[in-house]
Amino acid sequence: MDFPTLMQQWTQSSLNILDVRYTLIPAAQSLPPYRLPANGFYLICQGQGSLVMNHTSYLVSHNHVLHGSKGIHVEIMTKEPMAFYLILYKTEPIQTAAQSLSVEPSTPRWAEPFGMISNYPAVLHQHARKLYEAWMDGGELSRFKARAIFQLFLHEILHQLDDQSAVSVKPDMVDQAIRYIEEHYTEAVTLDHLSQALNYNVQYLSRRFKAKMGRSPIDYLIHFRMEKAIRLLLETDATIQEIAQRVGYADLFYFIRRFKKHTGVVPGQFRKLAATGQLSHVTYKRFKSSIWNSPALSYTEERSNADDHSGKKGDSLVTREYKAPLAVALLMCMMIMLSACGTSIQPSQASQPLEYQHDMGTTKIEGTPTKIAAADYRILDTLYALGVKPHATTTYGGSTVLPYMDEAEQNAGILPLGDRINLEAALESEPELIIARHIEPEVYEQLSKVAPVVVFRGDGDWREEMKEIAGVVGKQAEADTWLEQYDLKAAQVKQNIAKQVGPDETFLFMRIQKDVQVASPNVHLAATLSKDLGLKYVPQLANMKDSYENLSLESLPELNPDHIFMTIGKSTVSQDDEAEKVLEDMKQSAVWSHLKAVQAGNIHIMPQWVFGDYPNIKNESLELVEAALTKQP
Repeated sequence: MDFPTLMQQWTQSSLNILDVRYTLIPAAQSLPPYRLPANGFYLICQGQGSLVMNHTSYLVSHNHVLHGSKGIHVEIMTKEPMAFYLILYKTEPIQTAAQSLSVEPSTPRWAEPFGMISNYPAVLHQHARKLYEAWMDGGELSRFKARAIFQLFLHEILHQLDDQSAVSVKPDMVDQAIRYIEEHYTEAVTLDHLSQALNYNVQYLSRRFKAKMGRSPIDYLIHFRMEKAIRLLLETDATIQEIAQRVGYADLFYFIRRFKKHTGVVPGQFRKLAATGQLSHVTYKRFKSSIWNSPALSYTEERSNADDHSGKKGDSLVTREYKAPLAVALLMCMMIMLSACGTSIQPSQASQPLEYQHDMGTTKIEGTPTKIAAADYRILDTLYALGVKPHATTTYGGSTVLPYMDEAEQNAGILPLGDRINLEAALESEPELIIARHIEPEVYEQLSKVAPVVVFRGDGDWREEMKEIAGVVGKQAEADTWLEQYDLKAAQVKQNIAKQVGPDETFLFMRIQKDVQVASPNVHLAATLSKDLGLKYVPQLANMKDSYENLSLESLPELNPDHIFMTIGKSTVSQDDEAEKVLEDMKQSAVWSHLKAVQAGNIHIMPQWVFGDYPNIKNESLELVEAALTKQP
């Protein structure tokens, strides 16, 4: 506000005092944001602090005077004990006779705050003290005296401005940068954008910001975003993806990594710890938004309402501490060091790095990884067969336990990654290698930021795939030994079966879900029957192109096997009512009852997990077939 404008507004208006207040705020305290109920002067009497008007921050001390108009947002934070007078007033234009007949003009208001540094503050302080005393005395005579003193107060301000003995207060550059960051944190804020918005040189702004705040502007932005993310985790049911976007991160992985670096745990784990009351296990580092390390965050629209601040005359504005949001958690002992590809493997001195070509590209593997994550339960099966107990795994029906294996042979402490691998869980598990089976390119790209990833198609020969996986984890000899033992076991089972089954008896493997499907002799349990045990599979299906084909009930007599192995229901559910109904309807038909396998009692119900050509499934399938055909209990 320039001098001529001030002169015009104050000399051409009727001035009415509404209140005069004196306030003392202790060191390192703050007032919550509020709106000025009227035009007002702040005269700082002692101490230092930060006074924010409409997002413009001023560093003030005992020789500062600031003016704000009605309705502007105000926030005050102190560095040391700070005292000030607040003089609230309103103006009413002085109308001429001609003006009184026209439309009443609006009350003059100043949109922008105005401040000055007085070279003669003692005079202003004297006027303010007398004004306060007169106002507090009450009564009409005292109020008249107060109005007269207020005129002297205004005259002194105008006099100092007129002879240039006072200079305008400039907003604090660092605090302005903080305001900009806190208002634009959801956007793609860069140092260049910040410097352009404030009209300062990048290097100068960075140097001044770090000198005052102890961190760079971008580090401040990250801290502020993390604090917002913590509040959203604790106060909302928003997904991690939604929270990442709401605090300015389009890349979910980058957000999770930043959050873990900041707190020591990933967002989902942080929310779980909070829900179970275990956040006390996390060492908190209190994060202050204010440049004076105030317990309160600096003003933002989100933290203020539009209600005017109100109070009785002379009331102090000091309130109890305006508490900041939950401080940002930081577990220094759990800080992770992830490079761009996420590898944390320590190279072996006895081996050179291996570049492994796989379904999704080429992955470099250094040494022999020990913390391996299986991104498919069939990969988990293979690793167990090789004598490797994985560090983490995707779940099967919500469980990390393979139902066809003895639990004692599995890793009881294995970390779950979800039925479909969860990026957050994968990051939290900190694997040294991830082995996956046919994943999407975008999933592969994200997982590759966590650790090296090797992907298998899963549609080739299971023996060859077992050898390839063994090569990745350094278990080639174990793979050869396991396959040799499997062949010996298959030969023994074949010999035992031959005592009970004739060489011309035929076999069929089928599955019942919402319809009836028959299997090719080259997949799953059908391959165990035909290839590993040398049993005669129904010849009509020898040239099947697909793994499974739908079959109508009327077509079954054409196959008419001596033995039918079948599974009932989807593999992802424990009880499939739709499949059970299909089977019940089939049993009621004459076609079913006339089949040779039905008449001979050779219907063998198998568990759903026999869908899979993987080592332990194959091994257990041998035992299931042997038990079924030799009538073992």
